[in-house]
Amino acid sequence: MHVDNELARRAQKGDTAAFEELFKRRHKKVYNIALRMLENEADAADATQETFVRAYKSMNRLVASEAFVTWLKRTAVNICRDALRKRGKVKLESLDAPLIGEDGSSARREIPDSSSDPGDLVVTKSMQETVQKAISSLRPDYREVVTLFYVDGADVAEISRITGSPQGTVKSRLSRARAELKRKLECYVGGG
Repeated sequence: MHVDNELARRAQKGDTAAFEELFKRRHKKVYNIALRMLENEADAADATQETFVRAYKSMNRLVASEAFVTWLKRTAVNICRDALRKRGKVKLESLDAPLIGEDGSSARREIPDSSSDPGDLVVTKSMQETVQKAISSLRPDYREVVTLFYVDGADVAEISRITGSPQGTVKSRLSRARAELKRKLECYVGGG
């Protein structure tokens, strides 16, 4: 984080190379947040690009360069929220549908597994797909905190800063999202 803070300070003073380095260091994290929230590679790529364009244009308004990463993630979350609102509803995409890359190529979703037993591989792959479908079916505000907490590794305080929600609200959403996921996955984890 210290490197990011120094790069942010330099970028605020107009150092474009410093901003490019911030982009290189953080674009994958922003893309992963956007991909989990928007569930579409093209939309995630657009949201990532828009996040960095907004960040570049607004660097001079960043009060504390130490807060750059949180500010960047908040910008990404807000852009994703706007995109979801424009859709009018959450778009569910089949995990069986091929992924379409930026170059138009298609690929199947593959979840790496170190298991050497084909039976274990099928069970593991099926469970991962089931969990991803369950997460995808969550309300956007629940999916948002689950993504930030479990995928991004943010703690409750950081999620609060990113989303602009009180910590109690973040904890409540996480708790409710976990309960909903548990209910949806009960038959797979010994409940049914």
